[in-house]
Amino acid sequence: MDEELEKLQGEWNVVHLEVEGLAPAPHTFAGAKIIIEGNRFTSIAMGAKYGGIIELDATTEPKSFGLKFTDGPEKGNTNLGIYELEGNRWRICLTMTGGPAPTEFATSPGSGRALETLDRESGSGSGPVGGGLTKTSHEV
Repeated sequence: MDEELEKLQGEWNVVHLEVEGLAPAPHTFAGAKIIIEGNRFTSIAMGAKYGGIIELDATTEPKSFGLKFTDGPEKGNTNLGIYELEGNRWRICLTMTGGPAPTEFATSPGSGRALETLDRESGSGSGPVGGGLTKTSHEV
């Protein structure tokens, strides 16, 4: 397994969310998480479960990723994004409606983007080097 992917292994809890420039109340995404196992992701949020394959590219600036959905309401879709990983905190910005990956960690009305901050669940994954991923469209 690639070193960058190894850093993301485990469970990540969504601690901040912004969708198209708006930050919903924390209770609306309470319990939302992303689980990375190998190159597979599972995203759980607001009663829905999504799954698929995560592909990373740590050679870009910022680092980029793709989520290819193979299970759940987004099956057949691919969402692209950027990420940064610092210890047990993972920040991602991704498209929810297809199209090119964002170039900055920001959303705005009508952008079709979500910005998420995730913290590694205690005792999960590869320790204090990890970061996380999350779903997009309906998971937010």
